[in-house]
Amino acid sequence: MFDRLKKFLAGEFDRDPSFIRLARNILIVVMIATLAILPLFAGITGEEGSRNLRAFYTLAVSLLLELISLAFILRGEILPTKVIVPAGLIMVVLIISLETNGLRNTSMLAMPAILIISAILLGRRSLTVALPLMLAATIYIALKDLQTGNVPAPIGVDSAISAVILILATAGITQLLIARLNESAERARQSEQAQRLENAELLALRASLEERVSSRTAELEAANRVNEKRARQFSAVAQVMSAASSAQYLDELLPLVTRVISEQFNVYHAGIFLLNEQRDVAVLRAANSEGGQRMLARRHSLPVGQTGIVGFVAATGKPRIALDVGADSVYFDNPDLPDTRSEIALPLRYAGQIIGALDVQSVEPNAFGSDDADVLSTLADQVAVAINNARVIEEAQKTLAEAQSAVGRIAQEAWQILRPQKLGYGFSLTDAGIQPLQIPIENDQVRESVSMARSARGVGPGNRSRIAVPVRLRGQVIGVIQLSARRQNLLTEDDTEIAEAVAERLSLAIETATLLEATQHRADLERVTTDIAGKVNSSTRFEIIMQTAARELSAALGGSDVIVQIEPAALELSIKENL
Repeated sequence: MFDRLKKFLAGEFDRDPSFIRLARNILIVVMIATLAILPLFAGITGEEGSRNLRAFYTLAVSLLLELISLAFILRGEILPTKVIVPAGLIMVVLIISLETNGLRNTSMLAMPAILIISAILLGRRSLTVALPLMLAATIYIALKDLQTGNVPAPIGVDSAISAVILILATAGITQLLIARLNESAERARQSEQAQRLENAELLALRASLEERVSSRTAELEAANRVNEKRARQFSAVAQVMSAASSAQYLDELLPLVTRVISEQFNVYHAGIFLLNEQRDVAVLRAANSEGGQRMLARRHSLPVGQTGIVGFVAATGKPRIALDVGADSVYFDNPDLPDTRSEIALPLRYAGQIIGALDVQSVEPNAFGSDDADVLSTLADQVAVAINNARVIEEAQKTLAEAQSAVGRIAQEAWQILRPQKLGYGFSLTDAGIQPLQIPIENDQVRESVSMARSARGVGPGNRSRIAVPVRLRGQVIGVIQLSARRQNLLTEDDTEIAEAVAERLSLAIETATLLEATQHRADLERVTTDIAGKVNSSTRFEIIMQTAARELSAALGGSDVIVQIEPAALELSIKENL
């Protein structure tokens, strides 16, 4: 509540030193007037009825409050003065008038002065604060006069003295107000003079500013054109790289880059050259123009360091601009691109090594500057990174495909060796428990699942729902999982997905087990072969070697009959060849 009242009474000049000084002077005048009137109500004049203790005490309290306000105002706090002075003075006039003569009392002469003080201290808020209080006090005094019907007391010396004091106080306050107005007028005059001086200076500056503005405007327009061009170029770089990031293979990356460069930079021709493995020839790998397509069709290439701007850039690793291709001795005249008037070539460099060149051509002379070279160099670096990434991806995918092919081939070979010899090998789980299959399962769902390599759903004996899910090994169906619902339950699509997931895990487990058994099988073969070779090599006699080989081979093969024969003709032929 107090904060809201404080905010309501606060004025824009409360921190103004001159306004604080004015309020202090008004307060001093009011205090002097109060001190002057105070003895009159103590009966100092000696007149009959001049002694009025209630009025005396009211003036004393008012004086005390004014002293408190003075203490605050000396500290720069003006709010107590704005509240206490008008309210205290209205209260003093009200009590004195009620005590003697009512509206005819000389204290009513203070009302205009109180209104002036309120207007100075409160500004326009005095109309909503002080004026209603003054009207209410005046009306109340008038009502009391009408009710009591008191006969007015004769005017005495104290009344005359009070009237003189009030008139002097009003004159002093008016003089303070006039001084304030004069001070404000002087400030306004000084401000007007300062404003005139500033206007003169502004008028003087205006002419020079107009000239500078016109020249700066021309400079800014030129700079804006350059900045707009750079912004479009960098936006084009971002779009080129965004398009390049969506391609993973060189065959789709390079044409995409040349097409987007041509569209975003509005050039006649864009081409990408890559060095061969010997790094002595730059081979055109992508181009957007019709002439570039013809060059691609005949596998266009340029010797590094010998022909054209591209060959120069591929050899030196430095960007090269031909502003007028007809006058540039390095330019290589190309009949497939007859409209070229300016050309820029930039090296494609990755990890410090040149891998190719970016060639951009325009139908306009002097189409490329140093700024274009900077932007396109940034683009060329990003294109080189994208090319290297595509190469790495292609190499990784090639290696992965070879590894997967090798693993698949090994798994297939292992499966052919280690697959169950009995047809229909498997197990069945029923209410009676899990048991080996006695005969292979055969029905419409199994046949469809094996032949089509997909899950098959149907109905079996007793109208029971049935699902057959193939088991694959490296793309080849090697088995089947059959689910039959118990009682009248219906197997749903979710059941099929669960069975397919289990079949996939089963195929992985079978593949792992097959590879492990194949590895162990090869290890056993190597061990047997090593043992036989060790025993055969332990003898130096020809007959013993042959006998040992036949005996050990028969033992390793489970007692098979073994014949070891050296044909005389073959032996003789071997001897002749050695000689």
